[in-house]
Amino acid sequence: MKMIAHRGYSKYELENTKEAFLAAANRSYFGIETDIVLLKDRSMVIFHDDDLKRLANIDTPIRDLNYKEALKIELNAKGTYHTYHYHIATPLEYLRICKHYHKYPVIELKWGFDNEAVDELMALLLEEDMFDKSMIICYTMSTILYIKEKYPEYHTQFLLGFLYSEKIIEQCLEENLNLDLRHDLITKELVDRFHEKGLEVNTWTVDNKEIYDKMLACGVDYITTNILE
Repeated sequence: MKMIAHRGYSKYELENTKEAFLAAANRSYFGIETDIVLLKDRSMVIFHDDDLKRLANIDTPIRDLNYKEALKIELNAKGTYHTYHYHIATPLEYLRICKHYHKYPVIELKWGFDNEAVDELMALLLEEDMFDKSMIICYTMSTILYIKEKYPEYHTQFLLGFLYSEKIIEQCLEENLNLDLRHDLITKELVDRFHEKGLEVNTWTVDNKEIYDKMLACGVDYITTNILE
């Protein structure tokens, strides 16, 4: 069972920033998870939310910015131990931190990430020699299936939470898709169904020992967390 730092070590540094990735890189995590979003000029940056309200007090969708505008945004240090401002990171910065510290990148593609952008990201992974040392997770079934068809050797997991249904679980099993499932939906029986087909199960976001122990008993392959090591 492998531990993945959710948006970096986001309990102590602001999520999805270089500081959070470096904090995770200097701990025992197997992998570091992040989110990549497509901007209006089709460039990519690291960001989770649809807009800048929570992290920058700006009522603007992140996708309305271009690359230069996004990198100038100052993010709040709220919820961390610091008073300085953070800035939006780039996929290249994230990948190079993971590569330097031998951490496994777990890359979530946000809504609207199209196939052309997938190909651009794959080209970056190949260029940085991280293609076979990383994983993409995504809520969009069509995107996961596109990657599976065009890059059959690449490591993917279908991300599932609020839209959970037995029909989707059956589709994942039929398509031989690894699963990344919200922890309250995990059961040992479900994990066993995936393991019987040689598929893996990741779970998110596990931040206390009681849930950790439950997931461990269920036999999950990965645990994604903000704070546990």
